[in-house]
Amino acid sequence: MSAQGLFDAIQHSALSDAISKLDHLFGAVAQLGHITGLVLLLSSIVLVNLRLLGWGLTSQPITRLATSTNKLIWSGLALLAVSGLFIFIPAALIYYVNPFFWYKAELIVFALIVQLTLFRWATRTDEPRPLLAKGTAVVSLALWFGVGAAARVIGFLN
Repeated sequence: MSAQGLFDAIQHSALSDAISKLDHLFGAVAQLGHITGLVLLLSSIVLVNLRLLGWGLTSQPITRLATSTNKLIWSGLALLAVSGLFIFIPAALIYYVNPFFWYKAELIVFALIVQLTLFRWATRTDEPRPLLAKGTAVVSLALWFGVGAAARVIGFLN
């Protein structure tokens, strides 16, 4: 099955039909859930990355800050994924032809790879190597804010 065929099947599924028949309030709740997930994810990532850059919360140990925000990061990501599915499923073919949907998907993959590797390495110790800490922070911020920017452009092109 081609990617377009998969997206067509998703949009014409029973789940898509059920979501489409829900009250418009459900769509608004899904959008609010998506925004809330984005705020949880980005605010937590920004806090830790600013600390890695040495620009904020310098009195807080990096390991403690990373541990404290970890649940918020993954809760935000889970909320984004679930609400995003409810937004995506009824309009899958619209997303399929939108290049910014694909940019967003690629950026999410790269951001998660950085989050699960470099970010973890940089926040394992309270005294990470400066190049690792600053490089990780810059790359992480660029990727996650790139995801947000691509998502915003998707909304303008739909």
